[in-house]
Amino acid sequence: MQLQAKYVALALLSKRPMTGYEIKKNFEGPISFFFEGSYGSVYPTLKNLEKEGCIEKRTIIQEDRPNKNEYSITEAGRVVLAQYYEQPIEEDNVRSDVCMRLFFGGKMDEGEMLDWIRQSRRQHEAKLSILQGMHDQYHQQMPKHQLLSLTIGIRYHQAKIDALLECAAMLDHHEEEK
Repeated sequence: MQLQAKYVALALLSKRPMTGYEIKKNFEGPISFFFEGSYGSVYPTLKNLEKEGCIEKRTIIQEDRPNKNEYSITEAGRVVLAQYYEQPIEEDNVRSDVCMRLFFGGKMDEGEMLDWIRQSRRQHEAKLSILQGMHDQYHQQMPKHQLLSLTIGIRYHQAKIDALLECAAMLDHHEEEK
Protein backbone atom coordinates (compact mmCIF):
# COMPACT_ATOMS: atom_id res chain seq x y z
CA MET A 1 0.00 0.00 0.00
CA GLN A 2 1.65 3.19 -1.19
CA LEU A 3 1.30 6.40 0.82
CA GLN A 4 -1.53 8.03 -1.04
CA ALA A 5 -3.19 11.41 -0.86
CA LYS A 6 -6.29 9.55 0.35
CA TYR A 7 -4.68 8.56 3.64
CA VAL A 8 -2.99 11.90 4.14
CA ALA A 9 -6.30 13.73 3.61
CA LEU A 10 -8.08 11.38 6.03
CA ALA A 11 -5.33 11.85 8.63
CA LEU A 12 -5.57 15.64 8.31
CA LEU A 13 -9.36 15.55 8.57
CA SER A 14 -9.17 13.28 11.61
CA LYS A 15 -7.70 16.26 13.47
CA ARG A 16 -10.42 18.75 12.44
CA PRO A 17 -12.67 19.69 9.51
CA MET A 18 -10.82 21.56 6.76
CA THR A 19 -11.41 23.17 3.41
CA GLY A 20 -9.66 21.88 0.31
CA TYR A 21 -7.46 24.97 0.44
CA GLU A 22 -6.35 24.14 4.00
CA ILE A 23 -5.56 20.58 2.99
CA LYS A 24 -3.56 21.85 0.01
CA LYS A 25 -1.60 24.17 2.31
CA ASN A 26 -0.70 21.19 4.51
CA PHE A 27 0.40 19.24 1.42
CA GLU A 28 2.73 22.13 0.58
CA GLY A 29 3.81 22.90 4.13
CA PRO A 30 4.34 20.86 7.28
CA ILE A 31 4.04 17.43 5.66
CA SER A 32 5.78 18.19 2.37
CA PHE A 33 9.10 16.75 3.57
CA PHE A 34 7.64 13.23 3.72
CA PHE A 35 4.67 13.39 1.36
CA GLU A 36 4.78 14.69 -2.18
CA GLY A 37 1.22 15.71 -2.91
CA SER A 38 0.26 18.10 -5.65
CA TYR A 39 -2.40 20.76 -5.71
CA GLY A 40 -4.05 18.81 -8.52
CA SER A 41 -4.43 15.73 -6.34
CA VAL A 42 -6.36 17.43 -3.51
CA TYR A 43 -9.79 17.94 -5.07
CA PRO A 44 -9.99 14.63 -7.00
CA THR A 45 -8.97 12.87 -3.77
CA LEU A 46 -11.68 14.68 -1.80
CA LYS A 47 -14.26 13.87 -4.46
CA ASN A 48 -13.34 10.16 -4.34
CA LEU A 49 -13.35 10.09 -0.53
CA GLU A 50 -16.78 11.69 -0.51
CA LYS A 51 -18.04 9.15 -3.07
CA GLU A 52 -16.65 6.32 -0.86
CA GLY A 53 -18.47 7.76 2.18
CA CYS A 54 -15.20 8.49 4.02
CA ILE A 55 -15.81 12.24 4.27
CA GLU A 56 -18.73 14.64 4.23
CA LYS A 57 -18.82 18.03 2.56
CA ARG A 58 -20.54 21.04 4.10
CA THR A 59 -21.00 24.20 2.05
CA ILE A 60 -20.36 27.40 3.98
CA ILE A 61 -22.27 30.37 2.57
CA GLN A 62 -20.21 33.56 2.53
CA GLU A 63 -21.51 37.07 1.86
CA ASP A 64 -18.51 38.84 0.36
CA ARG A 65 -16.74 35.80 -1.10
CA PRO A 66 -17.59 32.68 -3.03
CA ASN A 67 -19.03 29.88 -0.92
CA LYS A 68 -16.52 27.35 0.38
CA ASN A 69 -16.67 23.66 1.13
CA GLU A 70 -15.50 22.24 4.41
CA TYR A 71 -14.78 18.53 4.68
CA SER A 72 -14.99 16.32 7.75
CA ILE A 73 -14.15 12.68 8.26
CA THR A 74 -16.97 10.16 8.74
CA GLU A 75 -16.95 7.03 10.87
CA ALA A 76 -16.31 5.02 7.67
CA GLY A 77 -13.31 7.29 7.00
CA ARG A 78 -11.98 6.65 10.49
CA VAL A 79 -12.23 2.90 9.84
CA VAL A 80 -10.32 3.24 6.55
CA LEU A 81 -7.64 5.33 8.30
CA ALA A 82 -7.38 2.81 11.15
CA GLN A 83 -6.97 0.00 8.60
CA TYR A 84 -4.18 1.99 6.95
CA TYR A 85 -2.40 2.37 10.32
CA GLU A 86 -2.63 -1.40 10.87
CA GLN A 87 -0.81 -2.19 7.62
CA PRO A 88 2.94 -2.97 7.69
CA ILE A 89 5.21 0.00 7.05
CA GLU A 90 6.01 0.34 3.38
CA GLU A 91 9.63 0.60 2.34
CA ASP A 92 10.60 4.20 1.57
CA ASN A 93 11.12 4.96 -2.10
CA VAL A 94 14.13 7.00 -3.10
CA ARG A 95 13.54 9.22 -6.09
CA SER A 96 16.49 11.46 -6.68
CA ASP A 97 17.25 13.53 -9.75
CA VAL A 98 20.87 14.01 -8.71
CA CYS A 99 21.35 10.24 -8.23
CA MET A 100 19.79 9.53 -11.62
CA ARG A 101 22.04 12.08 -13.34
CA LEU A 102 25.16 10.81 -11.60
CA PHE A 103 24.33 7.16 -12.26
CA PHE A 104 23.85 7.71 -16.00
CA GLY A 105 26.14 10.71 -16.43
CA GLY A 106 29.37 8.81 -17.06
CA LYS A 107 30.13 10.86 -20.17
CA MET A 108 29.54 14.16 -18.42
CA ASP A 109 32.34 16.45 -17.38
CA GLU A 110 33.23 16.09 -13.69
CA GLY A 111 32.71 19.83 -13.29
CA GLU A 112 29.10 19.36 -14.41
CA MET A 113 28.66 16.51 -11.93
CA LEU A 114 30.11 18.68 -9.18
CA ASP A 115 27.62 21.40 -10.12
CA TRP A 116 24.73 18.91 -9.83
CA ILE A 117 25.98 17.87 -6.40
CA ARG A 118 26.24 21.49 -5.26
CA GLN A 119 22.73 22.28 -6.53
CA SER A 120 21.31 19.28 -4.71
CA ARG A 121 23.19 20.18 -1.54
CA ARG A 122 21.72 23.72 -1.62
CA GLN A 123 18.22 22.25 -2.03
CA HIS A 124 18.68 19.96 0.97
CA GLU A 125 20.22 22.78 3.01
CA ALA A 126 17.15 24.91 2.29
CA LYS A 127 14.78 22.11 3.35
CA LEU A 128 16.89 21.39 6.42
CA SER A 129 16.73 25.06 7.36
CA ILE A 130 12.94 25.05 7.14
CA LEU A 131 12.62 21.89 9.22
CA GLN A 132 15.17 23.11 11.77
CA GLY A 133 13.21 26.37 12.01
CA MET A 134 10.00 24.43 12.63
CA HIS A 135 11.80 22.42 15.29
CA ASP A 136 13.26 25.49 16.97
CA GLN A 137 9.93 27.33 16.95
CA TYR A 138 7.51 24.54 17.84
CA HIS A 139 9.34 21.65 19.51
CA GLN A 140 8.25 22.68 23.02
CA GLN A 141 4.53 22.46 22.18
CA MET A 142 4.75 19.85 19.41
CA PRO A 143 3.21 16.46 20.23
CA LYS A 144 5.80 13.71 20.54
CA HIS A 145 4.52 11.85 17.45
CA GLN A 146 5.03 14.94 15.29
CA LEU A 147 8.42 15.61 16.85
CA LEU A 148 9.49 12.08 15.92
CA SER A 149 8.52 12.66 12.29
CA LEU A 150 10.25 16.03 12.23
CA THR A 151 13.42 14.49 13.70
CA ILE A 152 13.52 11.92 10.90
CA GLY A 153 13.10 14.70 8.33
CA ILE A 154 15.92 16.73 9.85
CA ARG A 155 18.25 13.73 10.00
CA TYR A 156 17.33 12.71 6.44
CA HIS A 157 18.30 16.07 4.95
CA GLN A 158 21.46 16.27 7.09
CA ALA A 159 22.49 12.79 5.89
CA LYS A 160 21.88 13.81 2.26
CA ILE A 161 24.02 16.93 2.77
CA ASP A 162 26.79 14.84 4.34
CA ALA A 163 26.68 12.32 1.47
CA LEU A 164 26.73 15.11 -1.13
CA LEU A 165 29.72 16.74 0.58
CA GLU A 166 31.48 13.36 0.55
CA CYS A 167 30.73 12.95 -3.18
CA ALA A 168 31.98 16.46 -3.92
CA ALA A 169 35.20 15.67 -2.05
CA MET A 170 35.56 12.46 -4.09
CA LEU A 171 35.30 14.45 -7.31
CA ASP A 172 37.69 17.13 -6.05
CA HIS A 173 40.16 14.41 -4.99
CA HIS A 174 39.81 12.73 -8.38
CA GLU A 175 40.58 16.03 -10.10
CA GLU A 176 43.73 16.47 -7.98
CA GLU A 177 44.97 13.01 -9.03
CA LYS A 178 44.84 13.90 -12.73
